[in-house]
Amino acid sequence: MDSAPRRQLRVVLSLALAVVALTAVPALAGAFDEEIAALRDDIADHHDLIGDQEGLIEDHHGLIGDQEDLIEDHHDRIAELEGDLVDLDHQIAETDDLIGDEVTELRVLEVRLELLADRFARILTSREEPALLHRTMAVDAYLQNNERMNAVLTQSAHLASDALEGVRDRMIYDSVIEEAQNRLDLVDAELRLAADSVRGLHALKVETEQRRIQAMAARSATEDAKPAVREAIESVYDDIADARSTIADLEARILELEARIPELEVQIQELESQIQEFERLDVTRTWSGLQGNDISRPALAVKIDNVTRAHPQTGMNQADVVYEELVEGGVTRLVAVFQSSSTETVGPIRSARTSDPQLLSGFDRPLFAYSGANRGTRQELANSSMVDVGYSALTDDYWRDKSRRPPHNLYVSPDALWAHHADRTEIPPAPFLYRHVGQAHHPDAEEATRVSIDFGLTEVDYKWDGTGWARTHGGNPHVDDTGTRVAPANVVVQFITYGWSKADSRSPEARTTGSGEAWVFTDGHVVRGRWSRPDEALPAVFTADGKPIRLTPGNTWVALAKSGTADWGD
Repeated sequence: MDSAPRRQLRVVLSLALAVVALTAVPALAGAFDEEIAALRDDIADHHDLIGDQEGLIEDHHGLIGDQEDLIEDHHDRIAELEGDLVDLDHQIAETDDLIGDEVTELRVLEVRLELLADRFARILTSREEPALLHRTMAVDAYLQNNERMNAVLTQSAHLASDALEGVRDRMIYDSVIEEAQNRLDLVDAELRLAADSVRGLHALKVETEQRRIQAMAARSATEDAKPAVREAIESVYDDIADARSTIADLEARILELEARIPELEVQIQELESQIQEFERLDVTRTWSGLQGNDISRPALAVKIDNVTRAHPQTGMNQADVVYEELVEGGVTRLVAVFQSSSTETVGPIRSARTSDPQLLSGFDRPLFAYSGANRGTRQELANSSMVDVGYSALTDDYWRDKSRRPPHNLYVSPDALWAHHADRTEIPPAPFLYRHVGQAHHPDAEEATRVSIDFGLTEVDYKWDGTGWARTHGGNPHVDDTGTRVAPANVVVQFITYGWSKADSRSPEARTTGSGEAWVFTDGHVVRGRWSRPDEALPAVFTADGKPIRLTPGNTWVALAKSGTADWGD
């Protein structure tokens, strides 16, 4: 097929693949999924916090209700205590009335005693007359020795009941004596009665005094009880004040919580805005981190010649990732991997090596474009997970540029190769992670301006020019067929070991599984870390101090260098 029909076919295939790309739905997570997930976690935390705040508010309202119930109980208690005070005042009043009655009774008893004393004195005075008469007559008769009276007395002692004559005088005397005695008996009886009354009044006075003392003691006890009741009332009032203070604190806390909720809602809105911004930024291509939608297709790895006679190459500046590996004689070859990007033409294409299956197998059955391989290498390729889209498999899709000397003149269109596998819509795992706009460098990043790698006959230098790492190959600027300088956004020096290929004992074989040292040059900095690839079915992971190393969005060149063959500077 001549060049014109080939070009027409490439245009048709390119348009077809473009339509597929525009209608494809991304199958992998976006570049900012971790950040978005973290923000969504923050939003969930904020919603939980709002729920907690509302729960606290509800709890505080419940506590306020409890405090108000407590205040009501305290008011009831105060009413009871005030009722107790009223009862004590009533008791004191009753006791005061009782004391007043007892005092009055004591005064009455005093008067009665005084009156009784006067009566007693009168009775005693009334006794004096008959007693004096009785004594006078007896004494008079005895002292005067009146014969008549003595005779009367003597006779009266010996009178018989049948002889009463001549006793008139004796009877009169006896009558006087008897009358005096009767009067004395009456007076003595009155004295006894008066004495009994005095004793009764004294006993009544003692009882009344005892009741007055008891009433005074009861009144004192009642008075003593009142301070305790007042103290209890004051204590209840203090409890009420504490409860009201607690209510005030709770209400203030509720206001704070209620004020916090709008702040949290604002923060949620801000986080959601950040998520929207990340989602906008997240429309980036997994394999390059650049803005745009992912294209649902497999990775395509193209083996490109890199000797001086093969320069300038075509299409390698458009590749997502370019690996530089050592081959025979100290020269290198490039493996340009396309996924999110493409180019009309790529080449010149050269033969495969046994390093390639191990290097590329982590990209989920990538398409592999190459030209020729020895028997052992072909067997290695056939046993690998890679899909052969090489010159031998799809000869009609390749062409040679007659203006260049063979074998450095074989080219192919990536879109033509993808067209054979339009059913492959999975996006393979990317080899690197990328920083989003404004994201800081890795904490271990150091300023760097250059890096040099010595592969033997091939010496490579990269220098930071402010936007990319300008590449020099063998002392000359490395440019593509359009004259554009190779200046990838990132350069990774992955220190590995080389063994010897079983297919050709003269051919070095890159060992790209396991782990080792790595230098990641990005945005004028270098992060010295480690690469790890324990599973050949997955790409390597690049970390420093346990944290992933993120690259600047754009294309990346990876130097698979031996240890001790590179140096860098600022």
